[in-house]
Amino acid sequence: MLRVLVDLADLITAGLLPRTNAIATSWPRRALVSLAALLLLPPLLLYYWAGLIADEIFFRHYRKIRIQRPLFILGVPRSGTTALHEALAGDTQFTTTRTWECLLAPAITHRYLWQGIAAADRRLGRPLRRLARRINQSFIAPLSNAHPLRLKAAEEDYLTLLPRLSAFILIIASPENQRLWRLGRGDQALSAPEQKRLMQAYRRSIQRHLYYHGSDKRYLAKNASHATLAGSLLTAFPDARIIACLREPEQVVSSQLSSLLPTLTTLYGRINHAAFNERMLRQLHFAYENLLQKLPSRAPTQAVFLPLQAQRQGLGESIRIIYDQLDISLSEDFSQRLEALGERARSHQSGHHHALADHQLNEADIRERFADIHAVFDFTRATPQPAAEQTVLRPTKTVAVICDAEPERNGVGTYYADLVDHLQARGVPVHFIAPGTKATRIQHWLEMKMPGDASQRVCLPSPVALYRHLQSIQPDVMILAAPGPYALVASALAHRLGSRSVLGLHTDFEALSSLYYGRLLAPLNRLFMRGINHFLFTRADAVVSNAEPMQQIAKNKGARRAVKVKTPLPRALLDTPQRPLNTPPARILFVGRLAAEKRVETVIEAAAAHPDLSFAIAGDGPERARVEAATSTYPNLRYLGWIDRHQLIETLDNTDLLVLPSEVEAFGTVALEAMARGRLALVSPGCGIADWPAFRPCLEIMQPGENTAQALSRILQTPADVLSAKAAQGRIEAEAMARDCIDEWQTLLECL
Repeated sequence: MLRVLVDLADLITAGLLPRTNAIATSWPRRALVSLAALLLLPPLLLYYWAGLIADEIFFRHYRKIRIQRPLFILGVPRSGTTALHEALAGDTQFTTTRTWECLLAPAITHRYLWQGIAAADRRLGRPLRRLARRINQSFIAPLSNAHPLRLKAAEEDYLTLLPRLSAFILIIASPENQRLWRLGRGDQALSAPEQKRLMQAYRRSIQRHLYYHGSDKRYLAKNASHATLAGSLLTAFPDARIIACLREPEQVVSSQLSSLLPTLTTLYGRINHAAFNERMLRQLHFAYENLLQKLPSRAPTQAVFLPLQAQRQGLGESIRIIYDQLDISLSEDFSQRLEALGERARSHQSGHHHALADHQLNEADIRERFADIHAVFDFTRATPQPAAEQTVLRPTKTVAVICDAEPERNGVGTYYADLVDHLQARGVPVHFIAPGTKATRIQHWLEMKMPGDASQRVCLPSPVALYRHLQSIQPDVMILAAPGPYALVASALAHRLGSRSVLGLHTDFEALSSLYYGRLLAPLNRLFMRGINHFLFTRADAVVSNAEPMQQIAKNKGARRAVKVKTPLPRALLDTPQRPLNTPPARILFVGRLAAEKRVETVIEAAAAHPDLSFAIAGDGPERARVEAATSTYPNLRYLGWIDRHQLIETLDNTDLLVLPSEVEAFGTVALEAMARGRLALVSPGCGIADWPAFRPCLEIMQPGENTAQALSRILQTPADVLSAKAAQGRIEAEAMARDCIDEWQTLLECL
């Protein structure tokens, strides 16, 4: 009940607060509707909940009723679900909810109460029935011409979720409410706990219905809005049977908009058609996508698709095929009625007239928007189709990558810049949001130098600015590149936006505390980072890492799902012809952030120990002064400064061996980049890349107690042909990892 009160407050305030790009553009009228809801909804909720609580006292045994093989009619709106529902409701083996039960009597107590009121009304000459008819004709019918309401008609039972404010129709009362729009993309936008609570409430409503009407009946339900919850339904009711009605998107969009806009216009006056159309198009596309993704994977006897064309040309025969496909018994009495049902469907003429042009849309744009749906489903099919025979639709999800590091400024920024580039090349709509990106320009509340590295910034974005930017993108998935202010704000916003979130774990910041802080501050910083990690890990739908130790950390910190993914490489690094490798190596290179954990001082020591070799150090950071001073001491050591990605290829090609002696390194992307250019790579055991079985034979790994200079001495004694073969194999493995990485990410994004 407390949760309902919170949702009620959210529903009311959504209309009272001024908003940019609001659907209802007239704030005074929006505020009036919200105030009217404030007056009407509390007493209605009190009535609903009084009955539901009474059920728990007087009829608690309803919870023991088993729901066996319920039949759910799903489908996109305006695709013939109502006609099919009315037809199947005539089969006496089924029981289904009626309008009066949905709106007036969601509880068992309510139904007995109204049963008594109806009996008294009949004895008094039915004055209440006549009053109800006048109210319907004068007020309700004009607002529902596309879907007329009759109290005893078979109705969509999602309305029994009104006591929990979880019926999407409430969007009419609060078109700016984010929770209701998330409900409209339930399987994608609701969190797992929300889906579980919603299905539990729905299960209770079905059990109440069966308690009142008889548990020997088989439950029948029709809900077009539940197409977006097909996965949740199948999880909650694993033995359910599903009929999914589909119709051409061009007709569905036009019909659905024309059924909702008259009511919205009546209530709010001016409507932002562009904003409303975009919201509805996104939701309708997800309804198609969800059905075509979730149902084909079910058993052949569990789900069937019914094109509207099949209903119109032969409803009776379609029902026979469906019953046979779903293993539903067909009684002789209902079988004899099927011919009449088919004839009525063939002669039916809808009084609902609509056109895309009425909503500033055209058929070509809608067909392009739903091109992926048209590509996999035949809307002209004249017979039902078993879902198991339908091609599974691979969903295209909009992705936002949120990174606290400037693109290519460090390993994390580089990783995700490359990932974005590869995903975009595969047609995935990806947006990169990070400090310093021209496309974003998010206002910052605070900017400061990164502790221990003044060459990088830590930026706290304005939550409002970031929210507005994300709202304009409407991402299905947000990838949070690393724990940081951008990631924290985005993680807090993900739930409100209905986005899944993936957290990248590429650095153990808790382990770095002792390197940058003293004895007093280090424990405090570890505690601070532990709290941030807990917040991010427990909210993320998945935590990804490219090293086994990082994956184990994610599991230990409470991640719901820990996924190990590979590392991408820039396409230019793979496509540019490489130069031959010189062996034994004479040119040694270090590339990375000049910081304590990178142990760049060991490279300087190696230059002193091997004056016959040429050393180069590239990067920037707090150890820069030490490196610059060393170049004056050792003539075989050069400092290249900071180099960008374009310079990196040339720099790698001008070396023979890359060294990465880091104390803490989640992966070590630069070592992979060196391998991709056919170069040798010497890494410390602390580098995550050394944990990959495919790479271990291709790498030179420092032995316990061995420093950089000693490792170089060992490598110089290795036969040249052995080193060349190792570098060649490294190139092959690096290419394979880069290719597999994008496949892994694409699969992860699709299944979220």
